[in-house]
Amino acid sequence: MNIIIVGCGKVGQKLAEKISSEQDNNVTVIDVNSSAVKETTNAYDVMGYVGIVL
Repeated sequence: MNIIIVGCGKVGQKLAEKISSEQDNNVTVIDVNSSAVKETTNAYDVMGYVGIVL
């Protein structure tokens, strides 16, 4: 399943941790804070983008 998480705060990081550990999930996180995206992508098996979702 392809999953997009908008926001890499406490809740977004916890979701990324839980969902990425399950098999067959492709997780992408999006946030305006580049350090939060970098931290999340380094900690979990997820893709990350820095930007604004409109």
